[in-house]
Amino acid sequence: MPQPISFEPLSYQLTDQGVAFVAIDVKDRPVNVLTPELHKAIGEVADHLAADENAIGAVIHSGKSSFMAGGDLKRIVRYYDLNRSPSEAYEQSRTYTESLRKLETCGKPVAVAVNGTALGGGLELALACHYRVVVDNSKILLGLPEVTLGLLPAGGGTQRLPRLIGLKAAADLILSGRHIHPDEALELGIVDKLASEENLLDAAEQWVLSAEHAQQPWDRKGFRVPGGSGLNNMNVGRLFQVLTAKVSAEHRHNYPAPIAALRCLFNGSTVSSMDAALKIETREFSALTRDPVARNMIRTLFLNRGKQSRQDIMATEGAKDLKQRCLDAYRQQGIKMADEGIPIVMIDNAAFAAGMKEGPLTLQERDPGQASARAKNVDLVAVKQRLLCAQALAAAESWEEGLIDPVVADLASTLGWGFPTYTGGVMSYMDTMGLAQFIMLCDQLNAESGAELNPSSWLRKRALRDDRVYPSTA
Repeated sequence: MPQPISFEPLSYQLTDQGVAFVAIDVKDRPVNVLTPELHKAIGEVADHLAADENAIGAVIHSGKSSFMAGGDLKRIVRYYDLNRSPSEAYEQSRTYTESLRKLETCGKPVAVAVNGTALGGGLELALACHYRVVVDNSKILLGLPEVTLGLLPAGGGTQRLPRLIGLKAAADLILSGRHIHPDEALELGIVDKLASEENLLDAAEQWVLSAEHAQQPWDRKGFRVPGGSGLNNMNVGRLFQVLTAKVSAEHRHNYPAPIAALRCLFNGSTVSSMDAALKIETREFSALTRDPVARNMIRTLFLNRGKQSRQDIMATEGAKDLKQRCLDAYRQQGIKMADEGIPIVMIDNAAFAAGMKEGPLTLQERDPGQASARAKNVDLVAVKQRLLCAQALAAAESWEEGLIDPVVADLASTLGWGFPTYTGGVMSYMDTMGLAQFIMLCDQLNAESGAELNPSSWLRKRALRDDRVYPSTA
């Protein structure tokens, strides 16, 4: 048997029967995650497999106890601070997609043996293989959860999944980000076979040895998306309308990822080639990596939350004080606007539109129809800003007094009383604008409406010294 060849973090071991076993083992990580090195290595292995006269095909498997957890969140969260141009972001985003495309068009059959959880880019790697075998274990999770990170699947997930199982089923998985188990994946048609852990590699190898073709369904002449595609198709057009309305209602236009994923699914299904479809996906994904929402959600809900449990966060004295201060400021700003003559229903609706779960005046005993002649041409954007800025200023006071740090404040606000997650929390809300711009916005709202949002002299000095709440990650 030939010696293994290293394509770090992949190894390529050819058997006497001509099957190349390609093992994924990202060094110094407890689980496999997508790294720039792995992106590149997959393309290199695909080229080598295509040129290897002794190889008839390949089995991709994991060298760890699970398959692949997906993207490296610590790397992704730094993208926003790099201030990349659209073209730079696109170039940086296309490597993995192009490597997977090389793999599925290498001309030789490739099976994947999934021994554990495969999420995000891990499942996308599996989708790019011609045959998928998964261990029959209900503890294994499969899914494309990128929308919950403020992103979308960018390794071909929005294009290969609907071509396998149809637009409706693919949209359900991608827009929800939900995880499924191997038995449901088999039923949906995402995987081809379930096997015991002992027989996993053998099952994948046997398929390669007996494979009659090495071409994906979507690369064959006459392929059609199951259930139809194209907005001229009545059922597809109706589905797009229903899903667009659902996304708008659920996310109130504050989260760009779900609607971008929808565009990928439907626009990508209308083009004739997979290569053109993948370019649509890469453009949408690269735009999201330049948006602060993804950075905010990943930093607060995943990286920072991973350091502390929800119970620990909310039990701290500083978090309890912060919650009371912020909700008091939120309600007082709502009362002030009602006293200015802005209809209560309009104030509460603006709060919901901003992403709050409860309006500031929901619990106040006031006449919902209360208004005055002054309530004309109300600027709903300004109302939303006043409600969020009031809470952020209250948080800044706690920060100034040393009662709480930005990480705990962001976690407490998003987990504790429903401050909008797209902002990343009360401190990230200021950080995204920059302190100077936040202070300028407060001053502008004061001048235009008498909002009484007054940044302290400490915060103004802090903005002159350092415009960021969090240090730059670039």
